[in-house]
Amino acid sequence: MVMLFAIHIYLRYSSYLDFHQNKFFHTTAVVLNHYQKQKKNGKLYHVLKLKSDNGAVFYTTNYEDIIDLNGRKIRLGIITDKVDFWNYLHTFYVPSYDIRIDEKGDSIKDDIAAFIQKQHEQNMTKELFLALFLAKPISKPLRAAVSKLGISHLIAISGFHLGVLFGLLYFLFRYPYHFLQNRYFPYRNMQFDLTMFIFVILASYLYMLDFIPSLLRSFVMLVYGFLLFHRHFKILSFEVLFVTIVTILVLFPSFIFSIGFWFSVAGVFYIYLFLEYFSHLKNWQIVILLNIWVFLLMIPIVHRFFDTFTFHQLYSPLLSIGFGIFYPVEMFLHLIGQGDLLDGWIIKLLNQNICVYHFKTPLWYLMTYLLISLGAVYEKHLIWILLPMSVGVYLI
Repeated sequence: MVMLFAIHIYLRYSSYLDFHQNKFFHTTAVVLNHYQKQKKNGKLYHVLKLKSDNGAVFYTTNYEDIIDLNGRKIRLGIITDKVDFWNYLHTFYVPSYDIRIDEKGDSIKDDIAAFIQKQHEQNMTKELFLALFLAKPISKPLRAAVSKLGISHLIAISGFHLGVLFGLLYFLFRYPYHFLQNRYFPYRNMQFDLTMFIFVILASYLYMLDFIPSLLRSFVMLVYGFLLFHRHFKILSFEVLFVTIVTILVLFPSFIFSIGFWFSVAGVFYIYLFLEYFSHLKNWQIVILLNIWVFLLMIPIVHRFFDTFTFHQLYSPLLSIGFGIFYPVEMFLHLIGQGDLLDGWIIKLLNQNICVYHFKTPLWYLMTYLLISLGAVYEKHLIWILLPMSVGVYLI
Protein backbone atom coordinates (compact mmCIF):
# COMPACT_ATOMS: atom_id res chain seq x y z
CA MET A 1 0.00 0.00 0.00
CA VAL A 2 2.80 2.43 0.94
CA MET A 3 4.64 1.67 -2.32
CA LEU A 4 1.46 2.13 -4.35
CA PHE A 5 0.78 5.43 -2.60
CA ALA A 6 4.34 6.62 -3.31
CA ILE A 7 3.98 5.68 -6.99
CA HIS A 8 0.71 7.55 -7.22
CA ILE A 9 2.20 10.67 -5.61
CA TYR A 10 5.12 10.47 -8.04
CA LEU A 11 2.71 10.31 -11.00
CA ARG A 12 0.77 13.27 -9.63
CA TYR A 13 4.01 15.21 -9.23
CA SER A 14 4.97 14.43 -12.84
CA SER A 15 1.56 15.70 -13.90
CA TYR A 16 2.15 18.83 -11.81
CA LEU A 17 5.50 19.47 -13.52
CA ASP A 18 3.79 19.33 -16.93
CA PHE A 19 1.09 21.62 -15.63
CA HIS A 20 3.56 24.09 -14.15
CA GLN A 21 6.12 23.98 -16.95
CA ASN A 22 4.68 27.01 -18.74
CA LYS A 23 3.14 30.05 -17.11
CA PHE A 24 0.29 29.97 -19.64
CA PHE A 25 -1.35 26.55 -19.75
CA HIS A 26 -4.27 25.51 -21.99
CA THR A 27 -6.56 22.74 -20.82
CA THR A 28 -9.97 21.17 -21.24
CA ALA A 29 -12.16 20.95 -18.14
CA VAL A 30 -15.65 20.09 -16.94
CA VAL A 31 -17.54 22.81 -15.05
CA LEU A 32 -18.44 21.31 -11.68
CA ASN A 33 -20.16 24.47 -10.46
CA HIS A 34 -20.92 27.91 -11.88
CA TYR A 35 -22.43 30.74 -9.86
CA GLN A 36 -22.38 34.53 -9.58
CA LYS A 37 -20.99 36.67 -6.77
CA GLN A 38 -21.01 40.40 -6.15
CA LYS A 39 -18.18 42.68 -5.09
CA LYS A 40 -18.58 45.44 -2.51
CA ASN A 41 -18.88 47.99 -5.34
CA GLY A 42 -21.84 46.05 -6.75
CA LYS A 43 -20.02 44.57 -9.72
CA LEU A 44 -21.06 41.01 -10.57
CA TYR A 45 -18.63 38.30 -11.61
CA HIS A 46 -18.76 34.57 -12.35
CA VAL A 47 -17.09 31.84 -10.26
CA LEU A 48 -16.29 28.53 -11.96
CA LYS A 49 -15.23 25.33 -10.22
CA LEU A 50 -13.52 23.12 -12.79
CA LYS A 51 -12.00 19.67 -13.13
CA SER A 52 -9.40 19.39 -15.87
CA ASP A 53 -8.64 16.30 -17.92
CA ASN A 54 -5.53 15.61 -15.83
CA GLY A 55 -7.62 15.45 -12.63
CA ALA A 56 -6.78 18.89 -11.18
CA VAL A 57 -9.71 20.66 -9.49
CA PHE A 58 -9.53 24.45 -9.39
CA TYR A 59 -11.50 27.70 -9.24
CA THR A 60 -11.36 30.63 -11.61
CA THR A 61 -13.35 33.82 -12.10
CA ASN A 62 -14.70 35.66 -15.12
CA TYR A 63 -16.15 39.17 -15.47
CA GLU A 64 -17.72 38.71 -18.90
CA ASP A 65 -21.41 38.07 -19.52
CA ILE A 66 -21.32 34.30 -20.05
CA ILE A 67 -24.09 31.69 -20.20
CA ASP A 68 -24.69 29.07 -17.52
CA LEU A 69 -21.84 26.56 -17.91
CA ASN A 70 -22.82 24.09 -15.19
CA GLY A 71 -21.92 20.58 -16.35
CA ARG A 72 -20.46 21.81 -19.66
CA LYS A 73 -17.05 20.92 -21.04
CA ILE A 74 -14.94 23.97 -21.85
CA ARG A 75 -11.50 24.93 -23.14
CA LEU A 76 -9.58 27.71 -21.41
CA GLY A 77 -6.17 29.13 -20.71
CA ILE A 78 -4.94 29.47 -17.12
CA ILE A 79 -1.97 31.16 -15.46
CA THR A 80 -0.13 28.59 -13.35
CA ASP A 81 2.95 30.33 -11.92
CA LYS A 82 1.53 30.76 -8.38
CA VAL A 83 0.30 27.18 -7.96
CA ASP A 84 2.51 24.93 -5.82
CA PHE A 85 2.33 21.12 -5.58
CA TRP A 86 0.38 21.16 -2.30
CA ASN A 87 -2.34 23.28 -3.90
CA TYR A 88 -2.31 21.06 -6.97
CA LEU A 89 -3.15 18.02 -4.83
CA HIS A 90 -6.45 19.52 -3.69
CA THR A 91 -8.23 22.70 -4.84
CA PHE A 92 -6.66 25.98 -5.91
CA TYR A 93 -7.44 29.27 -7.64
CA VAL A 94 -5.96 30.39 -10.96
CA PRO A 95 -6.66 33.38 -13.23
CA SER A 96 -8.02 32.31 -16.62
CA TYR A 97 -8.63 33.63 -20.11
CA ASP A 98 -10.13 32.64 -23.46
CA ILE A 99 -12.99 30.46 -22.15
CA ARG A 100 -14.72 28.51 -24.92
CA ILE A 101 -17.32 25.74 -24.90
CA ASP A 102 -16.00 22.40 -26.12
CA GLU A 103 -18.59 21.39 -28.69
CA LYS A 104 -17.51 17.74 -28.60
CA GLY A 105 -18.60 17.28 -24.99
CA ASP A 106 -19.37 13.89 -23.46
CA SER A 107 -21.80 12.39 -25.95
CA ILE A 108 -23.23 9.54 -23.84
CA LYS A 109 -23.63 11.62 -20.70
CA ASP A 110 -25.02 14.55 -22.69
CA ASP A 111 -27.53 12.29 -24.44
CA ILE A 112 -28.76 10.92 -21.12
CA ALA A 113 -28.95 14.45 -19.70
CA ALA A 114 -31.00 15.63 -22.69
CA PHE A 115 -33.35 12.63 -22.29
CA ILE A 116 -33.92 13.54 -18.63
CA GLN A 117 -34.33 17.29 -19.27
CA LYS A 118 -36.98 16.95 -21.96
CA GLN A 119 -39.23 15.15 -19.46
CA HIS A 120 -39.48 18.24 -17.22
CA GLU A 121 -40.74 21.78 -17.71
CA GLN A 122 -39.45 23.38 -14.50
CA ASN A 123 -35.73 24.16 -14.25
CA MET A 124 -35.74 23.11 -10.60
CA THR A 125 -36.87 19.55 -11.37
CA LYS A 126 -34.50 19.35 -14.33
CA GLU A 127 -31.61 20.20 -12.02
CA LEU A 128 -32.85 17.85 -9.32
CA PHE A 129 -32.95 14.75 -11.50
CA LEU A 130 -29.76 15.58 -13.34
CA ALA A 131 -28.13 15.68 -9.90
CA LEU A 132 -29.81 12.45 -8.76
CA PHE A 133 -28.92 10.42 -11.84
CA LEU A 134 -25.82 12.08 -13.30
CA ALA A 135 -24.31 13.98 -10.34
CA LYS A 136 -24.71 17.29 -12.20
CA PRO A 137 -24.12 20.40 -10.05
CA ILE A 138 -27.20 22.22 -8.77
CA SER A 139 -27.90 25.94 -8.62
CA LYS A 140 -27.76 28.02 -5.46
CA PRO A 141 -31.60 28.26 -5.09
CA LEU A 142 -32.04 24.48 -5.32
CA ARG A 143 -29.10 23.91 -2.98
CA ALA A 144 -30.70 26.26 -0.45
CA ALA A 145 -34.08 24.50 -0.80
CA VAL A 146 -32.72 20.99 -0.17
CA SER A 147 -30.53 22.28 2.66
CA LYS A 148 -33.58 23.76 4.41
CA LEU A 149 -35.29 20.36 4.22
CA GLY A 150 -32.18 18.51 5.43
CA ILE A 151 -32.04 16.28 2.34
CA SER A 152 -28.74 17.40 0.78
CA HIS A 153 -27.37 13.91 1.47
CA LEU A 154 -30.16 12.42 -0.65
CA ILE A 155 -29.35 14.61 -3.65
CA ALA A 156 -25.63 13.73 -3.67
CA ILE A 157 -25.17 10.33 -5.31
CA SER A 158 -23.78 7.91 -2.75
CA GLY A 159 -23.97 4.36 -1.46
CA PHE A 160 -27.75 4.30 -1.18
CA HIS A 161 -28.15 5.22 -4.86
CA LEU A 162 -25.58 2.59 -5.81
CA GLY A 163 -27.42 -0.03 -3.75
CA VAL A 164 -30.74 0.77 -5.43
CA LEU A 165 -29.13 0.59 -8.87
CA PHE A 166 -27.47 -2.73 -8.00
CA GLY A 167 -30.80 -4.18 -6.80
CA LEU A 168 -32.66 -2.95 -9.88
CA LEU A 169 -30.08 -4.42 -12.27
CA TYR A 170 -30.02 -7.71 -10.38
CA PHE A 171 -33.81 -7.93 -10.61
CA LEU A 172 -33.78 -7.12 -14.36
CA PHE A 173 -31.08 -9.65 -15.27
CA ARG A 174 -31.99 -12.43 -12.88
CA TYR A 175 -34.81 -14.05 -14.86
CA PRO A 176 -33.14 -13.93 -18.31
CA TYR A 177 -29.98 -15.41 -16.76
CA HIS A 178 -31.99 -18.09 -14.95
CA PHE A 179 -33.64 -19.10 -18.26
CA LEU A 180 -30.27 -19.36 -20.05
CA GLN A 181 -28.66 -21.11 -17.08
CA ASN A 182 -31.26 -23.90 -17.06
CA ARG A 183 -30.69 -24.49 -20.78
CA TYR A 184 -26.99 -24.01 -21.37
CA PHE A 185 -24.89 -23.75 -18.18
CA PRO A 186 -26.61 -25.21 -15.09
CA TYR A 187 -23.21 -25.63 -13.44
CA ARG A 188 -22.66 -21.83 -13.19
CA ASN A 189 -23.26 -19.79 -10.03
CA MET A 190 -25.92 -17.21 -10.87
CA GLN A 191 -25.16 -14.96 -7.90
CA PHE A 192 -21.47 -14.76 -8.76
CA ASP A 193 -21.95 -14.23 -12.50
CA LEU A 194 -24.64 -11.56 -12.16
CA THR A 195 -22.71 -9.73 -9.46
CA MET A 196 -19.56 -9.59 -11.59
CA PHE A 197 -21.57 -8.42 -14.61
CA ILE A 198 -23.29 -5.71 -12.58
CA PHE A 199 -19.93 -4.61 -11.16
CA VAL A 200 -18.78 -3.92 -14.72
CA ILE A 201 -21.89 -1.81 -15.35
CA LEU A 202 -21.48 0.08 -12.06
CA ALA A 203 -17.77 0.68 -12.77
CA SER A 204 -18.75 2.15 -16.15
CA TYR A 205 -21.34 4.34 -14.42
CA LEU A 206 -18.71 5.45 -11.91
CA TYR A 207 -16.32 6.31 -14.74
CA MET A 208 -19.04 8.28 -16.55
CA LEU A 209 -19.66 10.30 -13.37
CA ASP A 210 -15.92 10.96 -13.08
CA PHE A 211 -15.29 8.99 -9.86
CA ILE A 212 -17.43 10.93 -7.39
CA PRO A 213 -15.80 10.40 -3.94
CA SER A 214 -18.90 9.18 -2.08
CA LEU A 215 -19.88 6.84 -4.94
CA LEU A 216 -16.34 5.52 -5.29
CA ARG A 217 -16.23 4.77 -1.56
CA SER A 218 -19.48 2.82 -1.90
CA PHE A 219 -18.28 0.90 -4.95
CA VAL A 220 -15.00 -0.13 -3.31
CA MET A 221 -16.87 -1.26 -0.19
CA LEU A 222 -19.32 -3.21 -2.36
CA VAL A 223 -16.47 -5.04 -4.10
CA TYR A 224 -14.70 -5.74 -0.79
CA GLY A 225 -17.95 -6.94 0.72
CA PHE A 226 -18.56 -9.32 -2.17
CA LEU A 227 -15.04 -10.79 -1.94
CA LEU A 228 -15.27 -11.20 1.83
CA PHE A 229 -18.74 -12.73 1.64
CA HIS A 230 -17.48 -15.48 -0.67
CA ARG A 231 -14.65 -16.16 1.74
CA HIS A 232 -17.02 -16.26 4.73
CA PHE A 233 -15.62 -13.16 6.41
CA LYS A 234 -17.71 -10.62 8.32
CA ILE A 235 -18.74 -7.95 5.83
CA LEU A 236 -20.11 -5.18 8.07
CA SER A 237 -17.04 -4.37 10.11
CA PHE A 238 -14.93 -1.36 10.97
CA GLU A 239 -11.91 -3.19 9.56
CA VAL A 240 -13.54 -3.30 6.12
CA LEU A 241 -14.33 0.40 6.36
CA PHE A 242 -10.73 1.19 7.35
CA VAL A 243 -9.24 -0.88 4.50
CA THR A 244 -11.64 0.79 2.08
CA ILE A 245 -10.59 4.27 3.21
CA VAL A 246 -6.88 3.40 2.89
CA THR A 247 -7.37 1.85 -0.55
CA ILE A 248 -9.25 4.86 -1.90
CA LEU A 249 -6.76 7.37 -0.49
CA VAL A 250 -3.87 5.40 -1.99
CA LEU A 251 -5.53 5.49 -5.41
CA PHE A 252 -6.95 9.01 -5.08
CA PRO A 253 -4.84 11.03 -2.58
CA SER A 254 -6.75 14.23 -3.42
CA PHE A 255 -9.81 12.74 -1.68
CA ILE A 256 -8.11 13.58 1.61
CA PHE A 257 -9.39 17.11 0.99
CA SER A 258 -12.90 16.08 -0.12
CA ILE A 259 -15.63 16.97 2.39
CA GLY A 260 -18.07 14.76 0.50
CA PHE A 261 -15.77 11.76 0.91
CA TRP A 262 -15.40 12.23 4.69
CA PHE A 263 -19.15 12.84 5.09
CA SER A 264 -19.69 9.53 3.32
CA VAL A 265 -17.16 7.78 5.57
CA ALA A 266 -18.75 9.27 8.70
CA GLY A 267 -22.23 8.18 7.60
CA VAL A 268 -21.10 4.58 7.07
CA PHE A 269 -19.18 4.61 10.37
CA TYR A 270 -22.33 5.53 12.31
CA ILE A 271 -24.34 2.92 10.40
CA TYR A 272 -21.80 0.28 11.46
CA LEU A 273 -21.85 1.61 15.01
CA PHE A 274 -25.62 1.17 15.14
CA LEU A 275 -25.48 -2.35 13.70
CA GLU A 276 -22.68 -3.26 16.09
CA TYR A 277 -24.99 -2.82 19.10
CA PHE A 278 -28.55 -2.98 17.75
CA SER A 279 -28.52 -5.59 14.97
CA HIS A 280 -30.68 -7.81 17.17
CA LEU A 281 -33.71 -5.57 16.54
CA LYS A 282 -36.42 -6.48 14.06
CA ASN A 283 -35.93 -5.36 10.45
CA TRP A 284 -38.68 -2.72 10.52
CA GLN A 285 -37.23 -1.29 13.73
CA ILE A 286 -33.76 -1.11 12.19
CA VAL A 287 -35.07 0.72 9.11
CA ILE A 288 -36.77 3.40 11.22
CA LEU A 289 -34.23 3.77 14.03
CA LEU A 290 -31.16 3.62 11.78
CA ASN A 291 -32.30 6.68 9.78
CA ILE A 292 -32.99 8.61 12.99
CA TRP A 293 -29.66 7.47 14.47
CA VAL A 294 -27.55 8.55 11.47
CA PHE A 295 -29.36 11.89 11.23
CA LEU A 296 -28.77 12.68 14.91
CA LEU A 297 -25.15 11.57 15.05
CA MET A 298 -24.19 13.45 11.89
CA ILE A 299 -25.52 16.78 13.25
CA PRO A 300 -22.26 18.07 14.85
CA ILE A 301 -20.22 17.07 11.77
CA VAL A 302 -22.62 18.58 9.25
CA HIS A 303 -22.95 21.85 11.16
CA ARG A 304 -19.21 22.32 11.31
CA PHE A 305 -19.24 22.89 7.55
CA PHE A 306 -22.84 24.00 6.87
CA ASP A 307 -24.45 26.43 9.28
CA THR A 308 -28.06 26.27 8.01
CA PHE A 309 -30.66 24.94 10.46
CA THR A 310 -34.45 24.71 10.14
CA PHE A 311 -37.05 22.82 12.14
CA HIS A 312 -38.06 21.11 8.87
CA GLN A 313 -34.72 19.29 8.99
CA LEU A 314 -36.11 17.24 11.88
CA TYR A 315 -38.29 15.45 9.30
CA SER A 316 -35.15 14.35 7.45
CA PRO A 317 -35.22 10.73 8.76
CA LEU A 318 -38.80 10.32 7.49
CA LEU A 319 -37.88 11.80 4.11
CA SER A 320 -34.87 9.46 3.97
CA ILE A 321 -37.13 6.44 4.52
CA GLY A 322 -39.53 7.71 1.85
CA PHE A 323 -36.63 8.27 -0.52
CA GLY A 324 -36.06 4.52 -0.53
CA ILE A 325 -39.31 4.22 -2.47
CA PHE A 326 -39.11 7.54 -4.34
CA TYR A 327 -35.72 6.94 -5.99
CA PRO A 328 -36.42 3.59 -7.72
CA VAL A 329 -39.90 4.81 -8.72
CA GLU A 330 -38.44 7.92 -10.33
CA MET A 331 -35.74 5.84 -12.01
CA PHE A 332 -38.44 3.65 -13.55
CA LEU A 333 -40.59 6.66 -14.55
CA HIS A 334 -37.64 8.27 -16.32
CA LEU A 335 -36.82 5.05 -18.14
CA ILE A 336 -40.34 4.99 -19.63
CA GLY A 337 -40.33 8.74 -20.37
CA GLN A 338 -42.77 9.77 -17.62
CA GLY A 339 -40.32 11.49 -15.28
CA ASP A 340 -42.55 14.53 -14.70
CA LEU A 341 -45.39 12.55 -13.10
CA LEU A 342 -44.55 13.69 -9.54
CA ASP A 343 -43.12 17.11 -10.42
CA GLY A 344 -46.05 19.06 -8.96
CA TRP A 345 -45.55 17.51 -5.51
CA ILE A 346 -41.79 17.97 -5.69
CA ILE A 347 -42.09 21.68 -6.56
CA LYS A 348 -44.49 22.23 -3.64
CA LEU A 349 -42.08 20.50 -1.26
CA LEU A 350 -39.06 22.50 -2.44
CA ASN A 351 -40.82 25.88 -2.55
CA GLN A 352 -42.02 25.94 1.07
CA ASN A 353 -41.44 29.15 3.00
CA ILE A 354 -39.10 27.97 5.75
CA CYS A 355 -37.54 30.04 8.56
CA VAL A 356 -33.75 29.58 8.59
CA TYR A 357 -31.34 29.82 11.54
CA HIS A 358 -27.55 29.74 11.47
CA PHE A 359 -24.99 28.23 13.82
CA LYS A 360 -21.70 26.37 13.54
CA THR A 361 -20.24 23.52 15.59
CA PRO A 362 -17.14 24.74 17.51
CA LEU A 363 -13.96 22.92 16.55
CA TRP A 364 -13.24 21.80 20.14
CA TYR A 365 -16.73 20.30 20.39
CA LEU A 366 -16.35 18.44 17.10
CA MET A 367 -12.96 16.98 18.03
CA THR A 368 -14.28 15.79 21.39
CA TYR A 369 -17.31 14.30 19.67
CA LEU A 370 -15.19 12.41 17.12
CA LEU A 371 -12.92 10.98 19.81
CA ILE A 372 -15.92 9.70 21.77
CA SER A 373 -17.34 8.27 18.52
CA LEU A 374 -14.16 6.25 17.98
CA GLY A 375 -14.20 5.17 21.61
CA ALA A 376 -17.77 3.92 21.23
CA VAL A 377 -16.47 1.20 18.90
CA TYR A 378 -14.89 -0.45 21.95
CA GLU A 379 -17.13 0.78 24.79
CA LYS A 380 -20.87 0.55 24.27
CA HIS A 381 -21.76 2.90 27.13
CA LEU A 382 -20.15 5.80 25.24
CA ILE A 383 -23.05 5.84 22.75
CA TRP A 384 -25.22 7.20 25.57
CA ILE A 385 -22.85 10.16 25.70
CA LEU A 386 -22.82 10.57 21.90
CA LEU A 387 -26.60 10.89 21.54
CA PRO A 388 -27.05 13.84 23.93
CA MET A 389 -23.88 15.43 22.53
CA SER A 390 -25.27 15.22 18.98
CA VAL A 391 -28.34 17.35 19.82
CA GLY A 392 -26.55 19.28 22.57
CA VAL A 393 -24.62 21.17 19.88
CA TYR A 394 -27.78 23.23 19.32
CA LEU A 395 -27.53 24.54 22.89
CA ILE A 396 -23.96 25.85 22.65
